[in-house]
Amino acid sequence: MRIFMVAPGGIAMIRPLKWALEAGHQVWLLTPHNPLPPEETPKNYRYLPFVLELVNFHELTGELPKDDTTHQLLLWTAASQLRAIAKEFKPDIIHVHGLFFGAECCALADLHPLVVSAWGGLNSLIETEQVQSQQISKVARTMFKIADVLIVEAPGLVEKCKPWMSQFQEVELIHLGTKTQNFCPQPAKYVAQWRRSLDVTEETTVLLSPRGWSKLYNHHQILEAYALAYPHFLKPTVLTFFKYRRTNSLQEAKDYYNYFYTRAKELGIEQNIRWLPPVPIEMMPTAYSVADVVVNYPITDAFPSSLVEAIACERPVVTALLPAYENTFVEKFCTLVEPQKTTALAETLVKVVNLPKSEREENLAKARRFIVENYDEQAWKRKLLKIYEDLATSYQKMNSSSQA
Repeated sequence: MRIFMVAPGGIAMIRPLKWALEAGHQVWLLTPHNPLPPEETPKNYRYLPFVLELVNFHELTGELPKDDTTHQLLLWTAASQLRAIAKEFKPDIIHVHGLFFGAECCALADLHPLVVSAWGGLNSLIETEQVQSQQISKVARTMFKIADVLIVEAPGLVEKCKPWMSQFQEVELIHLGTKTQNFCPQPAKYVAQWRRSLDVTEETTVLLSPRGWSKLYNHHQILEAYALAYPHFLKPTVLTFFKYRRTNSLQEAKDYYNYFYTRAKELGIEQNIRWLPPVPIEMMPTAYSVADVVVNYPITDAFPSSLVEAIACERPVVTALLPAYENTFVEKFCTLVEPQKTTALAETLVKVVNLPKSEREENLAKARRFIVENYDEQAWKRKLLKIYEDLATSYQKMNSSSQA
């Protein structure tokens, strides 16, 4: 099978890319930066550096053209370029990862059969009781009209999307899952090495926020809650973050970091803050295993891999109960707290940190078993490849009938 992928980048694209390549499919990928190093490039893969005029404009300026005429001209030029790529490759499936301008280009190019992964682009459907058309982005409205299969990551989105689509379109739930044989509690000697690098003792409780550096993930509110909770902890604690940004603007990330660090000094807890550098996915199981408590407190969210990964590593998780998490294992296996409630988060941190480890071991082991049985990435890989196969077969039959 020939699969043409278009994406802005990120792990949400890399996993499906690798799944398709491992299955032996031919994949052409159009994205800003090649995610596979030369030594890992298989024969069935071709990387296409961004040739689209609209994409080049965005890469150079960091934004889309504000002038509507320029925007439309670049869109049509990009669509023409996409059609040329598709004519050369003759893909059986086109898969767009994310509701970004590349999806709009594919729609204008009228590329089919078209699979579109939302990846957080439809959160408003489950975060607002009555969603009006104007509350949905232009790209999302376009995808509702043109996608043959729309992939969502939160269970609650499946039924929410159907009223916006026709009976001939499908909505499928696909999560990235995780490699549960890798994401598991790590050997004590490696955990001890990491703890020494963080300058924490064996008795110290490590609280970890695993999300990227962005206001969206509410690191400042976690800081405020930690400061409130700190006097009530029965043991030494540190609060740990990753130094990798999840904003498009480097300046925004710097400003947020400066605000955060200044506030930590004002609260008198800067000595309790620890930082981890960006680490490859292969090292993340150790990062989770270093943590005694994982704290997830974003303002809004899709259904992130970080929750799956943390529980697979048998870490206790404190999280806001966001709409995307409802009717999932989060409600059963995580400690829940109201969103945007600093005091409530502080009180919850105190309860979880002060709870003896022996009282939560059984639940953590049960939670890991659930992840192994339901969120191992091989199951999601099989489901995605089956979607590709069924959709390609359906289009082939339809084209054969029209030509008969």
